[in-house]
Amino acid sequence: MRLYIGIFSIALIIALVEVLFYIVFLRKTKHPKRWMIVSFSFSAFYVAYWAILFITSPESYEHLQPDNYSLYFLATTIMILFYFPRIIALLIQLILFILSLTTIWTKQIAEKTSLLLGGAIMILILAGIFVLRFQFRVIEVPVKHAAIPESFEGYRIVQISDLHLGTAKYSKGAFNRMVNKINALEPDMVVFTGDLVNNFASELDGWEPILNKIESNDGVYAILGNHDYGDYVKWRTPKDKEQNFAEIVSFFDKINWQLMRNERKILVKNNDTLLLAGVENWGHPPFPQYGELNKSVPLSTRHPVILLSHDPSHWESEILQHHANIFLTLSGHTHGLQFGIRSSWLNISPVSMKYEKWGGLYEHDSRLLYINVGTGTIGFPGRIGMRPEITLLTLHSKN
Repeated sequence: MRLYIGIFSIALIIALVEVLFYIVFLRKTKHPKRWMIVSFSFSAFYVAYWAILFITSPESYEHLQPDNYSLYFLATTIMILFYFPRIIALLIQLILFILSLTTIWTKQIAEKTSLLLGGAIMILILAGIFVLRFQFRVIEVPVKHAAIPESFEGYRIVQISDLHLGTAKYSKGAFNRMVNKINALEPDMVVFTGDLVNNFASELDGWEPILNKIESNDGVYAILGNHDYGDYVKWRTPKDKEQNFAEIVSFFDKINWQLMRNERKILVKNNDTLLLAGVENWGHPPFPQYGELNKSVPLSTRHPVILLSHDPSHWESEILQHHANIFLTLSGHTHGLQFGIRSSWLNISPVSMKYEKWGGLYEHDSRLLYINVGTGTIGFPGRIGMRPEITLLTLHSKN
């Protein structure tokens, strides 16, 4: 039943957009019938594409399978690229039409303005898919805290997050540039804060020669994100899920990244000590809660702690209340919704409606949280204004 409701809902939305767009814009063009045939035919094929996806893989209506989840991403991309700008143009036209009743705006100006803005949005989406998505940006963040030992003054940590390699299957050259940017920063340590894949171990094919080139003085450390457990797939058997997860975990060894699953690592310089801890994913439902913070950071720990935790909601829910001196938490997960503005003077994204803390540096009770907006994409293979991020955190002691 849900299968047919899904098809009907998509067809209804597309039909409504097409009819309104024709009435408001296309019927006033020089060749309205020609435009109508082209537009309606494209939409008919698009709805048929959705129907074929649903009918040939009914399980995937809720859970994506290895052989077709990229096809779903293509379907959502077409929706965002071709229909979202039309919806925006229609909304703008409605607003400007209302204004035209009481101001100097004319209906003709309103129509042209709404079409231009809709076209601009389409260009912006295309740029997000083919250009901005691969414009890796280094953000330098000084971390000043009294808990940082003097021997770690100037210590350089590079953070990357949310690679989602399944969406970047044909973009390995771009990620080679990411690795080169990381190595050029000459980090003391590199950390990865989760979501290596979308769902499947098969997404890792061909990535080993790229990711194992990341270099740092003290190694590369990683944690798992919510997508790395395979929880969003309807597996044929529990054993299939276990095998998929085991292959993902073993991949970290192949690329010489130390995976931390509720574990910790002692870092010693001269007579000073820092504790690096990595907790498994912990998020509010429906996201899984595999993390065991007390196992990663025992209450008896006296050393200052840097914690890797994928989901930033973990910070306020558990980490702030922990008795250990977790002075810095590094997270990812939000992607900044892959849409918005991320700059030194303005941080804005619709994702703030779900996550109050979604990107950048935050502080509460002398504890710091940094959220990296990720380097990969999920769902929509593009980034509109929210460029992929490589973070360079440099430690400074306040002593």
